[in-house]
Amino acid sequence: MAVRNKYFVPNEIYFLTFTILGWRNIFVNDKYCGLVYKWFDYIKNQYGNKIYGYVIMPNHIHCIMKITDKSRKPPILIANAKRFLAYQIVEYLKEENNLELLKFFADSARVEDGAKHKVFEDGYDLLLIGTEEFFREKINYIHNNPGSKHWRLADCPENYKYSSAANYYLRRGFYEVDVMDLC
Repeated sequence: MAVRNKYFVPNEIYFLTFTILGWRNIFVNDKYCGLVYKWFDYIKNQYGNKIYGYVIMPNHIHCIMKITDKSRKPPILIANAKRFLAYQIVEYLKEENNLELLKFFADSARVEDGAKHKVFEDGYDLLLIGTEEFFREKINYIHNNPGSKHWRLADCPENYKYSSAANYYLRRGFYEVDVMDLC
């Protein structure tokens, strides 16, 4: 997945997606999804970025975030996220002795660049959310993703634990986000 938009306007809201290499299922429990929450906490605390919505799917992440002028620019912000997440994912896979996934990620590594594992697909998708209508479209998309025919991970959006849907529908969720008033 290449970067769709290469320009960046600070202090705006963006829709971000990035994916595990080969669409392998990694984010399947609290342990692995907790890594994404740690990254969210870091970029909120370090840069003042805001998370308005997210869904952590088994093999990819979607989020809607405000990226401030204090933040690293998206290429560095996301490269750092992938680096942090990949390192931790590999450590967890080693602890679990998951040789199949470790081999897959090792076989895909760019050894000539000194890499031992490649955990994420190249690139990411970053779209500027310039209107309330586009925000609604993307928040509905990510909240409905787990219940889609392809995934069937939840019977309704707010029942999928690794999503901000419950924050919007029930006013409480597993991870606190900055809920956008969509009246």
